[in-house]
Amino acid sequence: MSLSRASLEARASNPTESADLPPSVADVPPVDHDGGTMGTRRAFWCNRLIECGLILSMALYYVIGNQNLKFPIGGLEQLSPWFGLPFLAIFIVLCWSRLSFAVALLPLALPYYLAPKDVIHMAGFSPAEIVLWICVAVAVLQLLLERQHWPYRLSLPQLRQRIGPFLWPIAIFLLAALISLIGASSHRDALRALRQEIIDPLLYVVLILCCLRSRQELARMLGALFASGLIIAFMAIVQYAMFGKNNTVYGSDPSVGLLFDYTLPIGLAIVFSRLSWKIRLPILLLCIPFVYALLHNDSRGSAIAAFPVVLVFLIIFAIRNRKVLLIGGAITIVLAAAGYGVMHQKVDQVFMDTVINGHMDQNHVTTLQRRIHLWQSAEAMIHDQPLFGYGLDNWICHYADPRVVPSADPNFVKDGGLKAPQYSWMLSCPLASHYYIVSEVNGETTHMYDEPGLSHPHNNFLHVWVSIGIFGLLAFIAFLVLFCWLCAHILRYLSSRVVDQGEHWRWMTLGAAAAMLAGFIQGLVDCSFLAQDLAFCFWLLVATLLVIRAQIGLPWSNPLRLKH
Repeated sequence: MSLSRASLEARASNPTESADLPPSVADVPPVDHDGGTMGTRRAFWCNRLIECGLILSMALYYVIGNQNLKFPIGGLEQLSPWFGLPFLAIFIVLCWSRLSFAVALLPLALPYYLAPKDVIHMAGFSPAEIVLWICVAVAVLQLLLERQHWPYRLSLPQLRQRIGPFLWPIAIFLLAALISLIGASSHRDALRALRQEIIDPLLYVVLILCCLRSRQELARMLGALFASGLIIAFMAIVQYAMFGKNNTVYGSDPSVGLLFDYTLPIGLAIVFSRLSWKIRLPILLLCIPFVYALLHNDSRGSAIAAFPVVLVFLIIFAIRNRKVLLIGGAITIVLAAAGYGVMHQKVDQVFMDTVINGHMDQNHVTTLQRRIHLWQSAEAMIHDQPLFGYGLDNWICHYADPRVVPSADPNFVKDGGLKAPQYSWMLSCPLASHYYIVSEVNGETTHMYDEPGLSHPHNNFLHVWVSIGIFGLLAFIAFLVLFCWLCAHILRYLSSRVVDQGEHWRWMTLGAAAAMLAGFIQGLVDCSFLAQDLAFCFWLLVATLLVIRAQIGLPWSNPLRLKH
């Protein structure tokens, strides 16, 4: 039996994975595009050229004729969009040849969703969406042509087995999001958010489970996620040097920090692993731009809260001798307590200046005070509609009332009085009851009307509850619990079994766990889930653990039992 070039791509390096493949593919020896079984330098460089071709062709298609870009690209954005079609064709051909490469490199396109490309009749799509739907179309067409011989084919029972206990929470979450459309004030925004923040990321999970079946392919995807943050870090450094800002493509410092929450821990996990220093040292150097960008970024949730906890988390797992860990941890706690006892006044002052009174505006209102008022608004909204929510991306329709907030008057926007793009929502949202806090208990104004365009309650749990109701919130909590459960069992399995390439699987698991931890921490005071790029990152991390579980042979039932 002969296999096509694409069929070789799906073979995993772990023989236990063959049980999940179709019979026509399972009896073929594993083949690795990165030089495993093939083992030729020619194949290695051929794959690198294909990767570069995929990246460059999609980048050129995206920027040519895209007048939504917020920064000039050598005049390419002023050209006719027709000039970009040949590069789109190149991308499709390369995607057909190496579907798993295109799926794994998709994270490189995530940060640019705020500058969509007008594809058909002024319908804008982000580069991540374009890549996703091309991959979906290629996968469906290949499946129809090759059927049983398609190397990525998974039957529904096999796919169900790979998703495991995550299936029911996903179904409930999706159903809750669909039901929330009924009560949405702006159905257009709710439908768009449903596609971008829920359906597209879940489709990407299916592609990952089908197409990424080897350690190299999974490492390629995580490397692309790390590289996406690295590119933004370099852009932030250049922007800060030239203009004194570093919010890059987002226009918001916290958004840059949120992306770093999901990307920097991937590199840190490699640094704290036991891989060769030939790998760890370059990654350590590549982490420096992240640190520099964070130090000049106003996202204090990342710099002060998320990454210190992530560093402690990775250091704990890097020390594998329990006695050393316990003794070192006890010494650290004692030294920290002694240091605080000696310098508690200075520490308290720094804490007050950076956390409590940080980011104070001209009205002496801090970001912490604004968040408290946002949480109170969310509490009031949940009280009035706790079961099914107000619809995805519909928070703003119920938050500020133009009858009370003059700057939120839609006519004011139409007349050109308000140019900022973040207020464009006022043209699509009908008048509804408002929930922003006008004054405090003592009668003092909150000044919340200074920012009528705050688009979410700055807390993941409140955001999900307000958007899709209590059932969506319970499903979201189930995702987090199952993620922690699966991560713990994978780490225990790797430490109790001799697994081929176990150190590689370990750093991937810890990288995914550290990234999820960073996103969770900042998500307590910001939105790190219901946004297009962050939703993709969240589900990518979940899919990473699902692929690792399948590759190392960890069963769902009795996870510590060796799979036969």
